[in-house]
Amino acid sequence: MALRKSATVDQVTKAVARDLPTDRPVVTLGVLPGGNMYWPALIGGTFDDDRYFLTLTDRSLAFHDIEPIRFRPRRLVHVVPRAEASQRFGLIRLGVLWNRFGFVLPGDSAPTRMNVRRAWKTELDRLVTELTTSSASGGPGARHGR
Repeated sequence: MALRKSATVDQVTKAVARDLPTDRPVVTLGVLPGGNMYWPALIGGTFDDDRYFLTLTDRSLAFHDIEPIRFRPRRLVHVVPRAEASQRFGLIRLGVLWNRFGFVLPGDSAPTRMNVRRAWKTELDRLVTELTTSSASGGPGARHGR
């Protein structure tokens, strides 16, 4: 189990190299999908299967699910082309402890709420900046809210 964020990012980088060998990681962050981010903790969220590492690469946005107890990337579950990723973002809301944004996962028609802990805020800001600068249509930065 990686207890430090830098060790976690190293593990995700290795998983990206294994699953997407031609892609170069740019930024990685952990997200908890769903409505209420406190409920999983109350019912033993350690065993919850519904957590992802998001990695923006030079070509795509990759979603790895997380091993429940070891907090390591398990398998690649979604890959969205980078040019398409900014179009799938919804409203980004910044909070004190949690930040959140909507994202339309492949195969879904409505956005899924993605919760981001304060520890990953710098990476969320970088993800938004990278997608905004690479998108000609304004990307997620155009829908930034509080």
